[in-house]
Amino acid sequence: MNPSPEQLKQFLSDADHPLGVKELLRLAGMHPGQQTTLKRTLREMVRQGHILKEGKRFRLEGGRAGPATEPGRRKGRRGPVPTQPEVAQVEGILSVHRDGYGFVRPLSGEGDDIFLPPAEASRALDNDRVLVEVAGRAGRREGRLVDVVKRRRELVVGVYSELGGRHAQVVPNDNSLQGPIRVPRTQMARNGDLVKVRLGVGAGMLEEREGLFGEVAGSLGRPGDPSAEVLSIAYGQGFNDEFPPEVMDEADRFITTVSEEEARGEERRDLRTMPLITIDGEDARDFDDAVYAEPHGHGWRLVVAIADVTHYVREGQPLDVEALNRATSVYLPDRVLPMLPERLSNGICSLRPEEDRLCMVADMVFDARAHLRSYELYPGVMRSVARCTYNEVQDVLDGKDVPHRNALRPLFERLLAVSRALRAMRKERGAIDFDLPEHKVVMGEDGLPARMEKRERRESHRLIEECMLAANEAVAKFFQDEGLPTVYRFHGEPDEQKLAAFATLAQAYGFKMRFEDGVSSKDLDAFISQLEGHPEQRALNQLLLRSMMQAVYSASRVGHYGLAAEHYLHFTSPIRRYPDLLVHRLLKAHWVRRGKKRSQAVLEREEARLEDMAEQSSERERAAMQVEREVVSFYATLLMKDRVGEEFDATVSGLAEFGCFVELDTEHVEGLVKLESLGFGGKLDKMLHALVFPDGRRIRVGQKCRVRLASVSPERRQMDFEPLEIEGRTVTRREQAQRPGRPGWQPSPRSEEGPRRERSTAPGRRLGQWRPDEEAPRLGVVSQEPGARRGRREEPREEPPKFEGKRGRFVRAGQWEEAAPSKADRKRWKGERGAGPSEESHRPEQAPAQVGGTQRRRFVVRPVEQAERETEAPRSSWRPEAPPLAEGDPLAAFMADAPPPTPPPGFDRLRALAARSGHKGEERRYAEAPGPAQERPSHEAREKRPAHKATPGGKKASRAATAGKRKDARGGSKPSKSRGKFKPGRRGR
Repeated sequence: MNPSPEQLKQFLSDADHPLGVKELLRLAGMHPGQQTTLKRTLREMVRQGHILKEGKRFRLEGGRAGPATEPGRRKGRRGPVPTQPEVAQVEGILSVHRDGYGFVRPLSGEGDDIFLPPAEASRALDNDRVLVEVAGRAGRREGRLVDVVKRRRELVVGVYSELGGRHAQVVPNDNSLQGPIRVPRTQMARNGDLVKVRLGVGAGMLEEREGLFGEVAGSLGRPGDPSAEVLSIAYGQGFNDEFPPEVMDEADRFITTVSEEEARGEERRDLRTMPLITIDGEDARDFDDAVYAEPHGHGWRLVVAIADVTHYVREGQPLDVEALNRATSVYLPDRVLPMLPERLSNGICSLRPEEDRLCMVADMVFDARAHLRSYELYPGVMRSVARCTYNEVQDVLDGKDVPHRNALRPLFERLLAVSRALRAMRKERGAIDFDLPEHKVVMGEDGLPARMEKRERRESHRLIEECMLAANEAVAKFFQDEGLPTVYRFHGEPDEQKLAAFATLAQAYGFKMRFEDGVSSKDLDAFISQLEGHPEQRALNQLLLRSMMQAVYSASRVGHYGLAAEHYLHFTSPIRRYPDLLVHRLLKAHWVRRGKKRSQAVLEREEARLEDMAEQSSERERAAMQVEREVVSFYATLLMKDRVGEEFDATVSGLAEFGCFVELDTEHVEGLVKLESLGFGGKLDKMLHALVFPDGRRIRVGQKCRVRLASVSPERRQMDFEPLEIEGRTVTRREQAQRPGRPGWQPSPRSEEGPRRERSTAPGRRLGQWRPDEEAPRLGVVSQEPGARRGRREEPREEPPKFEGKRGRFVRAGQWEEAAPSKADRKRWKGERGAGPSEESHRPEQAPAQVGGTQRRRFVVRPVEQAERETEAPRSSWRPEAPPLAEGDPLAAFMADAPPPTPPPGFDRLRALAARSGHKGEERRYAEAPGPAQERPSHEAREKRPAHKATPGGKKASRAATAGKRKDARGGSKPSKSRGKFKPGRRGR
């Protein structure tokens, strides 16, 4: 039973010191496997402010605090820890963008990445382990660099160039490094060579504007060699292809055979007569696991023997220090960057056939349903009888004749029976099996990629996987039963928000998944089983995998959600993974103590030390995965760089805000189709996980398409494709360039279904392309109705002006900008409320809306009635009303019979502004004058008024001069300089 927050607060209140998680587990009577649930509850209590966290201990607010740490004193690897920190400090890995800024990914894996501005990011190198002070709210956290905990990058690949004298520089291939690296001149390289540079900036923070410096460590030949680019990628993540001299000296001291004294030491059991075999890939060089199975009662006995690496890698020695620094081997298509020197990894530690080797053994007994009945762990000595490959074992199981492996057929079949029983047991327990495809780069003899192959998980692969999973679980159970600290492989429950988003998406595809009370791994696996054969299987599998937490190493968190295992760790690969080696070392230390219990304080200190090693191993594992992905992408671009312009069948493999990713069906390489090449108006709908377009198209993961390779960039490791067909629909160039305001644009079919809803527009706001078709709604009258502000569609009450074509102020980027009425026009319309119907049709109707206690007016364009469109003249256009001609004017008769003129471009606009300028003064005088309303003179009276009035200086004053003296009309005396003069292109304010 899980304790409530009140019970936890009571435990903390009764204690005389802050309590750790293990102490709270013991006080609450909880099983160690419930540690994750307890930590989640404590984390929520800390977030709500009910309790305080000090390091890895908890206390009540106002309770006894733990021992204060002296300011500035370092505590392990955590940097300066003040007694009462005012700003949160987070340790993580820095990732520097080529534009200078950076992000810090917390080592804990919890929370968002922390942004570092360029000034802060420039004080460390890409992939450094740093300590930052964090400020800001969730989602917008920004940090300040406090310290560089560990410098990852030691080597850089770049082009060497001599500057004259004794000076030279190296321009790095990695864009995350700012500026050239200063180096002394060397005889190891020629000008223009690719070189390897060992940085000399030390392990601390960099000084501003100091730049990088180092020394040349060797030449890699001329630029263009793919292997140099591969090394550059590995160096960028902190890996190295060479070992320090002291590490190589220690490795060279070991002999390559097992002596009889070693075979009898450490109470080892002799398994050299047991027919243990290794099963690995064809290109594998290090063999760290061997298996054997035989019937046992109504069940099975399974023996898993693992190379005893700890016999050679002793704690604290140079080999161990370098192994922890690397933490993992990196497997690349053309090479391996091993965790241990090859003298060990491919030599004395590798379980070669017909050679004696030291090993650590998990000896397990299962019943007929593969439930673990008993197990035993012990050191041993073994001799492998065969080095088998996956293909050989699969051929034998398929009934094929493999002469040199036919004798092992009974052993293969027993192992297959055990693995199937184990898989059925895990399936019943609720283990999740995504079964996502993997790809492998096949290299040619010339050192260049020859092709990409799709890896298939066959029975021979699953056979070894199930045996290794069983051994890992048995060893984890031993540590849990004995209460010993170790490094577990932890996989937490899925993120609730991501899972909720996935459930919504699954519902859109017709699948229902309930998670109100949480989702067990068994429920998720059942859901995945429903997807078998569904067109969207790949898309939903990928999205569900993204909602899962990433598995990490941890000394304090127990359980594996994906495997539905109460406890799980890594035991079976100590040659290539440091946590496995660490588990072997802890087992041996326990055997040396012969089960003697240790104090709680000692256990907690060891757990803290193991937690640091676990974080290091998790971070290096992620870095190795990044290197492997980038190298595969680099080789994929090399494979395709000579095929630009070719067409391929592909499948949509991923979606992003900027387009979609496609995977070629035959070549098995992936590239980007940019969003703009798919058509105008596309955007990513995260709820549907689809790219949606205004014409109704949707692009989803799993859709078939045909694409053309447009460009390849090995430097950026990217490929761009152009879409030709998607789900059988041709994507034409006309559709790709379709955009309102551009020549050839047509409204989408969806937009032709009926009149569009009105939308409010502010004065001067761009309205976009006018509809050219006869049936589409026309735009005309400017309205101030309140309903228009809220987007409600209402019928026009007055006849709008008739016009065709575009009426705008000017053309910008292929789009017409709608001319907005000036303030003088709006004042005039306000004063003409009492005008007749014929005049009202040319001005907006007013209905001031109350917004926040003040009157506000919004202008929208009203659609024109169909009957009015039918009666329109084919070449008519609406213009601002000009002053009518006086009676008897001979020009009136001429204009009555004259055909409508065709003015030059822009003339309508100039004439409208001139007319407006001529009447501006009177309109503003009557619209803006304070006091009682004045009677407005009639139109005829205005026409009889002289055009100009004499001034004392003999100069003519414009009628608009009155409008310029706005302050004078209200009692001021200073006229506005911007009034009283017409300037083309000027708009009334």
